[in-house]
Amino acid sequence: MSHAGESPAATRSTRPRPADRRTEIIAAAIQVIARDGIRACTISALEHATGFARGHFTYHFDAKEEIIGLAFATVASDWAMIEMQVPSEGTAYARLEHHVRAAVEWAQARPDYFRCLMNFRVEIMRNAGAFPPSAAIRHQLWDFTAQMIRDGIAEGTIAPPLDPAVEGRMLFAMVDGLLMHSALDPEFCPPAELADRAWSVVAHRLTAGHPQTR
Repeated sequence: MSHAGESPAATRSTRPRPADRRTEIIAAAIQVIARDGIRACTISALEHATGFARGHFTYHFDAKEEIIGLAFATVASDWAMIEMQVPSEGTAYARLEHHVRAAVEWAQARPDYFRCLMNFRVEIMRNAGAFPPSAAIRHQLWDFTAQMIRDGIAEGTIAPPLDPAVEGRMLFAMVDGLLMHSALDPEFCPPAELADRAWSVVAHRLTAGHPQTR
């Protein structure tokens, strides 16, 4: 029933839609996982984080595992989208630089997403099959990066010490390590300098064979 002076249409327009409620619950799951880890993401924790009654969770989702899976899909797809948005023009060296800086800037702009993703990786170390899409996403990004390295070799702008397929993985390991260390130790590097430092480390490795010419 609408209140006096308020049309039924106006009442409906202010009522949360099911899709909005689902989005709020997934966002709360990301925050809980980022702060406390995957195993702490219980229905009770989500009730506390959202203020929603338990019935909302059972109405919108089949189980807690579905919420956690959607939290992973949200974070991983957001990260992958940023990583794949590399300019098509310019040298492979310049595109790789964009790739590295985008990863750092994403982690800094979305700290909850970054911490959430790191906690998912911890869970995947415990159980490699916990989140099946994760392996496909990683391999897609490794292949994407390896191809840019091959393009750089062909251009003469990149001279890596190892095979491009290995170097693609090394690149992610180096950047992830720097991001993790800076999150654990805020004094490690001023935030405004982290992207520069990450790219400097990667560029030094990928151009160790000759002086860089961009």
